[in-house]
Amino acid sequence: MNLKKCFSAIFLKPKRPGRDLLCWTILLTFTFLHGCGYMLKRKLTAPAQFQSLDSSSPFLKAHTHDGRVYILSSWKVNSENQTVTGQGELLNVNRETLETGELTIPIDSVAIFETNTQDIPPEVQARSAILIATASLVGGIAIFCAMNPKACFGSCPTFYVSDGNQLTLQAEGFSASVAPVLEASDVDALYRAQPTDSLFEIQMKNEALETHVVRHADLLAVQRQPGGRVFQTADKTFWETDTIVEPSAASGSEGDCLSLLRAVDGQERFSEADPEYLATREILDLEFENVPVGSDGLVIAARQSLLSTFLFYQGLSYMGRSAGQWIAVLERGDTNLEKAVTGIGQTLGGIEVLLQDDTGQWVSVGEVNETGPLAVDVHLVKLPAIKHERVNIRLRLTKGHWRLDAVKLVKLGEQLRPIRLSPITVNQDGVSADEAHQLLTDPTKALTTLPGDVYTLVYQLPKDFENYELFLESRGYYLEWIREEWLVDENPALAAMMLFNPERALRVLAPEFKKIETDMEEKFWRSRYEKPQ
Repeated sequence: MNLKKCFSAIFLKPKRPGRDLLCWTILLTFTFLHGCGYMLKRKLTAPAQFQSLDSSSPFLKAHTHDGRVYILSSWKVNSENQTVTGQGELLNVNRETLETGELTIPIDSVAIFETNTQDIPPEVQARSAILIATASLVGGIAIFCAMNPKACFGSCPTFYVSDGNQLTLQAEGFSASVAPVLEASDVDALYRAQPTDSLFEIQMKNEALETHVVRHADLLAVQRQPGGRVFQTADKTFWETDTIVEPSAASGSEGDCLSLLRAVDGQERFSEADPEYLATREILDLEFENVPVGSDGLVIAARQSLLSTFLFYQGLSYMGRSAGQWIAVLERGDTNLEKAVTGIGQTLGGIEVLLQDDTGQWVSVGEVNETGPLAVDVHLVKLPAIKHERVNIRLRLTKGHWRLDAVKLVKLGEQLRPIRLSPITVNQDGVSADEAHQLLTDPTKALTTLPGDVYTLVYQLPKDFENYELFLESRGYYLEWIREEWLVDENPALAAMMLFNPERALRVLAPEFKKIETDMEEKFWRSRYEKPQ
């Protein structure tokens, strides 16, 4: 196997890290035998600074606003025409080749430029390509994902906010928006945010092998009374409360689970999926005592397990090299396919809330359902007005699909309206990122981020900031990068089964999920992408 070809396969197309197992074997063996320690210097350059592109970089990657990427060699910048020209290829969002040869790129179509240079002494230049490829591989956790392709970290932009002590993951944006046609807005409660100043920061990261297209990330600030809280319903209305009642008893199939459901503290109640049918339901019973008469809301703090992530990755695996074609059909507005894409999610369902009435019957009064396995979402379900001091609530949900952090009854007050706050500045690597700020605040544009990108969004809160409940509204979509390891499962018939016969698919896939369920969470969190330092 030619080392140059291996280097080209991996370095020029790092979004397909496992495309040739023999290449990995040769490169890793060479590196371990001859030593390493030299790093690839990856530099991202905004289009507005195109004149500062590092001309010593042998290759230039230009990531466009629509998720495509140009990979050029022997490239040059034409300042007068505002273009870049070079020999190379254009890849689509699924990293399939669209064009090859001499290509010219209009600079205004580019979201970000990427150059890669090497900091290696002359005496080791002969093996620099191998070292660079390996350093890039390790920095991008591609080895881990190659070994655990269905447990590799993913799921949209992540947002980190201070809880008063440290930055904590408090929101994930538009998790269900896996294609441009599915672009949507997502509102997440920053329930544990503790601002200490009217200048409020949120760290937005791309920690996965994905392309994120972010239209905006605005704060929704809702003024509240001292000591009160504000919660949001599924129809995006905001309600104030000054009365919150914890459950007095809670039990599931495992027995008592009260201690796990009393506070939003990261201590979660969860179960394992059914080994024969992944949509099998289970019951949780909760009892509340000393409930103020008139209470009419149930707060549920929860996130999904990695069951939905596994199913999404498995679906992409079955689509294999045809994934781009499936997405293209979806983009053309095929309503049958659009319904089919959400079929498995609807079959798995949300967290159904049932209230026991005066006759002892259980009456369904609402449901919580939001895609995403990363951050805990805090939801409000409005209830009929409570007439008794003791209340029985039942939750019906799919086994192994939800991780519950807290369940509480509340007495609702007034409906409130939020004020919208866009970021006043955006920083990257400690310096002002003016173009990113412009893209996030211009409704006609969007910010495209790549694995390892980190932006700090700064907002100006009202002077009495401590009297506001904060929510984050993000809008956009993301594109999952196909892993080469997935392609061994390519099977159009099974892809169609997942789309058009989800009940059957959830039976067929149950044994496969059970094989990795136990340690999938640990592997998932260990595989977050960070840029090499």
